Amino acid sequence: MSISDYENARKLGLQSYRHEITRGRYPYLPALEEMLMNLSSMREEAIGLREVPIYLVCGTLTKGRQEAFARNYMPILPEDSEFAAKWVNLLNHQENEGIRDPVIAHEFMGRFYISEGNKRVSVLKYLEQPDILADVTRILLPDENSTKEARIYREFIKFFDCTGIYGIYFSGEGYYAKLAELFGMSLSKRWPDDVILSLKSEFYTFSRLYSKHCEGNTALTFGDAFMIYAGTFTPESLLDDSDDDIRLKLEQIWPGHMGLLERLKKFCGF
Repeated sequence: MSISDYENARKLGLQSYRHEITRGRYPYLPALEEMLMNLSSMREEAIGLREVPIYLVCGTLTKGRQEAFARNYMPILPEDSEFAAKWVNLLNHQENEGIRDPVIAHEFMGRFYISEGNKRVSVLKYLEQPDILADVTRILLPDENSTKEARIYREFIKFFDCTGIYGIYFSGEGYYAKLAELFGMSLSKRWPDDVILSLKSEFYTFSRLYSKHCEGNTALTFGDAFMIYAGTFTPESLLDDSDDDIRLKLEQIWPGHMGLLERLKKFCGF
């Protein structure tokens, strides 16, 4: 690994920067403290060390070095900067030994904001690593927040308490209970480790193939799409079938985007 990798990463960052500017959006990493004006007064819960999907890491906790990165977490400072040298050293460390130190992250509404370790996130995103080790603190929603998004998120927390899984999110209420039912489980107690492992494996396999072939329907989350597939076929088929078999099944139920949310609601009994 060399400075050429930083140059490549910087090109990706500058592309993102220009793209956001043309859309009239803030081109740097968002800071959670700027998004939540009462952040300092909100309650917190220590979650501890977790492997979290790196695509859910979307910004920093506080203002500071956020302008060293574009919105896609790629670096944008010059190649001859001290920052660039540290970024390359970290990249070499990942390639030679692996980054083992966890980043420090706050989770809010299922997304992660980093207070320590932004360069580590940048390097791992550049290398397209799926997960990152994080010491997570959850920022709790105020009790009076009763929006649809808040109700769905509270259902997610019940699911998380049973499974410890981040990354499976739904666009509607009641879907986590239906997902639990698919696996013969409930949202009232911890799931057995083998069931959790099966769900992780099946969802990972589905997401990997779905993102390549059917992504683009912004009305659906990956969780929504997974539920449609699992309800049409079975979750277990994702482990038993080959990638080609799964692609063929995706083509059967994704001829277009019409009617998918209606199918999901019908399957879930809504």
